Amino acid sequence: MDCKPAEEGSHLRVVLVGQERVGKSSAGNTILGKKAFDCKISSSPVTLCSQKLEADVQGRRVSVVDTPGLFSTRLSTNMVKAEMLKALELSVPGPHVFLLVLQLGRFTKQEQEGLKTLQTMLSPDVSKHTMVLFTYGDRLKNTIDIEKFVSKDNNLQELLKNCSGLYHVFNNEEMEDGCQVQKLLDKIDSITDGGHLYYQRSFESQRSIRSFYLYCWGLTLWVLRQVRRGYMGIYSTVCFIFTWWETHFE
Repeated sequence: MDCKPAEEGSHLRVVLVGQERVGKSSAGNTILGKKAFDCKISSSPVTLCSQKLEADVQGRRVSVVDTPGLFSTRLSTNMVKAEMLKALELSVPGPHVFLLVLQLGRFTKQEQEGLKTLQTMLSPDVSKHTMVLFTYGDRLKNTIDIEKFVSKDNNLQELLKNCSGLYHVFNNEEMEDGCQVQKLLDKIDSITDGGHLYYQRSFESQRSIRSFYLYCWGLTLWVLRQVRRGYMGIYSTVCFIFTWWETHFE
C-alpha cells in the first residue's frame, strides 16, 4: 500500500496519555521506529515521569513524550498533573496532538473518564487536540474491522464525540510496518491543519496570575510602609491595579 511521506522538514510533537499498562511506551517506540522507551513486561507501571525522545520518521522530525498513567497507582493526582505540565514544557512551543492510548478490548470506567481527567489537569481545549490510539490491533484479525468495533461501543463513540473524533489502531504484530505509522501521522496532520498547536493558555495565565500576585504582595508590603509616611496615592494605585486585574483575568 502506498504511503505518501509528510512534508520534509516539518516537526511533529506528540504527547502520549492514558491508563497504565495500555502500551503507551510501545506505541511511542512504534512511532519513532526504534526501541526508545522502556517497555519491559512488568506487574507495575514502568513510566513514572514524563520523558521526551525523538527521531526522523517518514522524512520529518517527530518528538514523542511518554507520560505516567492518568490514574497512576504509584503517583498522587497532583504528581500526575505535575508530570502532564512537564510534558507541555517538553513539547514547547506546544504539542500538535495528545494520543489517548487505549488497549483494544479493554475500556474500563477509568478509561472512559480519561479525557475529562486530562481536561481537568490541563484545560478543556485539550480535547480538540486529542485523538484515540488503539493498541493490540492484531486482536481484530479475521474477526471484525476497527470501524465496526467502534460503532458497536456506545462509550467509545461518546469518547470520540468529545475529542477530535479521530482514531487509529496499531497492529502489535506489525510493529515494523511504517505504513501504519504514516497513516497515523496523516491523521494527526488533519487535526493540526494549518500548523495549529495546543498551547496551554490557561496554564500560562495561571502562572502569570501567581507571579503577578506575588509581585503585588511584595509591592503591597512596601506600600503599607509608605502609607505610614502619608503616601496614600500609591496605595490607591495598587488598589486600582488589583481591581483591573481581577476584572480582566478572573
